Amino acid sequence: MNPLLRTELGWLGGVLLAGFLIGLAVGAPIAFMLVFCSAYAVWLLVRMANIVQWLESGAASSKAPPTTGLMDQVVGLIHREKAYSRKQKNRYRSTLARFNSLAAELPDATVVFDGQRIIQWSNTAARSLLNIHEERDQGQRIDNLLRAPEMLQYLGQADAGIEVEIASPVTPEKTLSMIKVKAGKGMTVLIARDITQRVKVREMRKAFVADVSHELRTPLTVIRGYLEMVLENKSIDAPTRDALVNVEAQSDRMHHIVEHLLELSKLEGNPLGESEGEPIMVSSLLHSIGDTLKKSIAQHHQIEVNADDGLLLLGSESEIYSACSNLISNAVKYTTQGSKISVSWQLNEHAQPELSVHDNGPGIEPQHLHRLSERFYRVDKGRSRDSGGTGLGLAIVKHVAQRHGGQLLIDSTPGTGSEFSIEFPASRIASMAKVMNL
Repeated sequence: MNPLLRTELGWLGGVLLAGFLIGLAVGAPIAFMLVFCSAYAVWLLVRMANIVQWLESGAASSKAPPTTGLMDQVVGLIHREKAYSRKQKNRYRSTLARFNSLAAELPDATVVFDGQRIIQWSNTAARSLLNIHEERDQGQRIDNLLRAPEMLQYLGQADAGIEVEIASPVTPEKTLSMIKVKAGKGMTVLIARDITQRVKVREMRKAFVADVSHELRTPLTVIRGYLEMVLENKSIDAPTRDALVNVEAQSDRMHHIVEHLLELSKLEGNPLGESEGEPIMVSSLLHSIGDTLKKSIAQHHQIEVNADDGLLLLGSESEIYSACSNLISNAVKYTTQGSKISVSWQLNEHAQPELSVHDNGPGIEPQHLHRLSERFYRVDKGRSRDSGGTGLGLAIVKHVAQRHGGQLLIDSTPGTGSEFSIEFPASRIASMAKVMNL
């Protein structure tokens, strides 16, 4: 038993005994025991009230009420808990100060705001990149400070984790990469990074590829023209003709590479506006591509097209045709004769228009999937060259999808087959009324 509890019970027993003896002397022992017991209870309540009052006043150690017995132990436990809590607060305060110091010096602008878009915290970099001051602007609405239309549009988007490139509100010549991250309890973290140099390098690369491709187009056209003229000469011996045919095939391949590079330079980093484009009957394109391939390279493949004739897409018809043709042609090239290729154009479970091409070919190993849409990347270099591929088809498909606000999805299982899909946003659905008005 707790010694202090034993002491308290001893005091209570002494009080009852004193009441009994005094009451016995006057002939009313029970009444006096009740009176003494009540007095003891009042004394306990007074001690408890003093402790409560002390706690309400802040529980300062110097103002602790004088107590004895169990109440003294209660006060001691409170002192101990306060000391531990003080240490924990100091530890948390020190940790928070270190975190704030480190976060404040991050090179990326970081702004934390709540569900009402009220700024709760920002770092030093936010001042130079976004013109948001860490002290002056705390408590302000972020959309009152970032007033550019593209900024307001991005802040208004519900989806987090989407990265966009926006001109800096401080220096328009700078380009910022911005991303929103949900931080729990209704908080959102906005992170902005200066990618001006990266964008310049990208634009230089695009310009270089486009210029070189344009420069190569003319000599290639001349070479192909002369080859056609020479091959029309019936007097050429067989070995020479075979060599010239091989040269012609390689020049055709190089011509396709140049054309694809030029197409990529037009697509990359050039998104269509939400209302930009024309209504496209994708089902008609798919049937046309399927019929053409069946007459040429896919005579021995089973191509099935399941397309919703009433589902129209708003966009560039030539680009969508290129994406569809590349996906279906790839399925034909990288599967064996007799393979089944299923082409679908339907609304998916998210009510978004989706184009998918599924084959039952050899499939692709997982380590290759994330690199398939890179330029010139090949899973099997030798086989790809033999099939006549340029290594640019999926890169074109990816950029067509991104230009239309969509994304390229790849799912493949070795030994089972592959599925390549383009998921477009629902805002790209066009109505039949638009077609009738054209």
